[in-house]
Amino acid sequence: MSSTNWRRVVASGALWALVYNLVWGLAWFAFMRTEWHRAVAVIRQPSPWTAEVWFLWVVLTAPMGVAIMAYTAGRARPANAAAVTATAVLWLLLTVPMGVYSLSQSLPMRVIALDSSVNLVALAAASLAGAWSQREVQLGGEN
Repeated sequence: MSSTNWRRVVASGALWALVYNLVWGLAWFAFMRTEWHRAVAVIRQPSPWTAEVWFLWVVLTAPMGVAIMAYTAGRARPANAAAVTATAVLWLLLTVPMGVYSLSQSLPMRVIALDSSVNLVALAAASLAGAWSQREVQLGGEN
């Protein structure tokens, strides 16, 4: 029975959070910001994405990343498969409430679908990067 390398889990969790927020940040500045601003203007509501919300979300992604990487590290199957499984579960846990909230606020399906899609891409990229960082490095031809 192998023991969990918590240093590696925390480091890969930090990488997970970095990649997730980088992908989301790029999508936000490339096109999501415009989509959200248009959507909330139509329903005459302020944007829910304030600086405080973004800050809180960035802070929350660190423990999410560590949790996903701890799950990944504790699996006997390949890290990529475990990371994808954890990503799918987290994506559903984030998407369903966000979708329900967005529909209750009369946001267009386009914004809900884009938000969900960007989130899936960001989660997958972060989880695969984190799983990659957990792989065991073979040195000097050892098996």
